[in-house]
Amino acid sequence: MRSARSFRSISRRLALLGALSLLPPLGGGLIAAEPPFGVRTAYVQLVENVYLLSARLHLPLNERLREALKDGVPLKLELELEVNGSRRFWLNEGVASLRQLYQLQYDAVSGRYLVRNLNSGEQTSFPTLDDALEQLSQISGLPVLDRALIEPGRRYDLNLRVTRDLGDIPVALRVLMFWTDDWHRVSEWYTWPLLQ
Repeated sequence: MRSARSFRSISRRLALLGALSLLPPLGGGLIAAEPPFGVRTAYVQLVENVYLLSARLHLPLNERLREALKDGVPLKLELELEVNGSRRFWLNEGVASLRQLYQLQYDAVSGRYLVRNLNSGEQTSFPTLDDALEQLSQISGLPVLDRALIEPGRRYDLNLRVTRDLGDIPVALRVLMFWTDDWHRVSEWYTWPLLQ
């Protein structure tokens, strides 16, 4: 008899604790979760028969990656864009694809962060890591598709994702980091229709 009451009492306490754990912390309100690594927004605009891409990325770096950059390890970003034409009774047709590569590296001599467009070779320097990340997070006016490749009246979807790699890590360190995704991240595809 007593053990049944004890069991019910413990069950009630556990249920109460479970319900309390679902409530927000006192005085703190609800804490907004940080958006995931990847593409926040993207669109294309037709200018002189060429579609130009503008996008906003979210590229958070934890303390470990910030230290690796400060130690001279370069960080590489790859932006992948795919344009697919839809077909009613068959797989979608790949119309165009683009890979845009960037590298972020700390220059110990100047004490500045360098962002290099590996496709064009253009390089810009920034006084802080956050300034460099802000620049990398904003893609503006990138030519991605010629209007001549688009058939009027047909539906097209654009897919964009970003990949982050910490480059030139010694093999031994990569083996130690196999359990974490710190050094290598691939975002989800961000998809939207092409408006003609």
